[in-house]
Amino acid sequence: MNSLTDVTRLNDISRRASERPGLRSKLAAGSLAAIIAIVTLIMLPSAKLQLQEIRPFLPMFAVTVFITEYLTGYLLFTHFRVLREPFLACLAGAYFFVAVMVSIQILIFPGVFSETGLLGAGPQSAVWLWTMWHGGFPAIVSLALMLRTPLLRNASKMRLSGGISGTLLMIHAPLVAAALAYLAVANGGLLPPLVNGTSYQQLVQSPAATIVIVINVCALLACFLISRLRDLLSVWLAVALVAGLADVVLTLAASSRYSLGWYAGRCLSMLSSSMVLGTLLWETTGLYRRLAQVHETLAENSLRDALTAAYNRGYFMSQFPSDIRHARRARTPLAMLMIDIDHFKNYNDTFGHLQGDVCLKAVTAAMQNELRRPGDYLARYGGEEFAVVLPNTDINGATHIAENLRKAVATLGLKNGASGPEMVTVSVGLSTFDPATDSGTVDEIVGRADAALYEAKHRGRNRVVAFNLLRGAEAAQVGESSRDTAN
Repeated sequence: MNSLTDVTRLNDISRRASERPGLRSKLAAGSLAAIIAIVTLIMLPSAKLQLQEIRPFLPMFAVTVFITEYLTGYLLFTHFRVLREPFLACLAGAYFFVAVMVSIQILIFPGVFSETGLLGAGPQSAVWLWTMWHGGFPAIVSLALMLRTPLLRNASKMRLSGGISGTLLMIHAPLVAAALAYLAVANGGLLPPLVNGTSYQQLVQSPAATIVIVINVCALLACFLISRLRDLLSVWLAVALVAGLADVVLTLAASSRYSLGWYAGRCLSMLSSSMVLGTLLWETTGLYRRLAQVHETLAENSLRDALTAAYNRGYFMSQFPSDIRHARRARTPLAMLMIDIDHFKNYNDTFGHLQGDVCLKAVTAAMQNELRRPGDYLARYGGEEFAVVLPNTDINGATHIAENLRKAVATLGLKNGASGPEMVTVSVGLSTFDPATDSGTVDEIVGRADAALYEAKHRGRNRVVAFNLLRGAEAAQVGESSRDTAN
């Protein structure tokens, strides 16, 4: 896989985070939705059963819902900033809507912070906030789902070229929540009564209850019909809406606070608020895992030559000094080979550059197959020239490996051009580094191998020449002379 392909994968990785759910996911979601429906039906006859008032329950419930709703909204909006899907910004607003509602409700709920609630709330404030919350959330979800229809999706995406437009689409919901809360709380509440003491039988008998149920049912149907559960987010959003509808049904059936149905409704609210958050966390974890894999591939490919898949010169220049330092610390020998394809310009002139690329790849693969130790590596140094590093290898071992590389290329049987040798061959220059007797620098070791390579060419090519420290100046001079002749 080349770097361009990996960049494309990196650009598309977030879109694949919400890919079509598997059978397991659908079965898990369907099973949970069925359990919620069955438990709700079983509890309905006993929903009015009065239970003990547990004062810490409401603060725990409110904090749990607030945190989960806020985190869900934040993650949804983060996804929107990546994918630019209007649906995600609006859905984030729905969760921020609930976060605002639940934070205000816990402040004004009778008996939590004061007997009548804070912020000047009246006896009707809490029930109206519950009604607005459980009607407003599915209504905004329905609006978000409408933005997934082709007509509205394309129109809204055209207007969401900037982050400000998306922020406005998201922030409308919490602003609506604040306005509705004002109606329910200001001056003891500006809305008609729905509750009498701890009983809200009036709510059950009012049009408001019917409207809330209808809105929840419509949101659930919209989720099925519009999204068709094509992605993991839609599947678990549907389960969240099922839990929300069950919450409404049980709460209305209970008709009073601190009853079995009332407690069950609060638990379903917590379950509903956690469904999409769990999905987003799962998708985000998978996203980071895939990003890590792509990053690893990109990092690896950045060190590879695009044509031959051998390491590139950049890798050699960064890794070889480290190899020398390690050899010095470990007091072990190291060898380096400089390899050049003989008469490669003639090959290109005869067969063309495309066939020349084929030749380069074949030669690279043949040499790579001969490097069997984990520490040995081959790098394309430039053009038709290669560098091979052989850690923990003395002159005898390096000569043996160099000869194997030369033979591997020769036995490929690649025909050369009209002049020169019949088959494609390589010349190999070899230099060694022994920390016990050698104080050579990286450049000096590379220079020795380069000098030995040109000595091999000077002697007729298709051979291995090792650099001799005792004849270093002479070998280097011969190498320079050969280079001048070649040029």
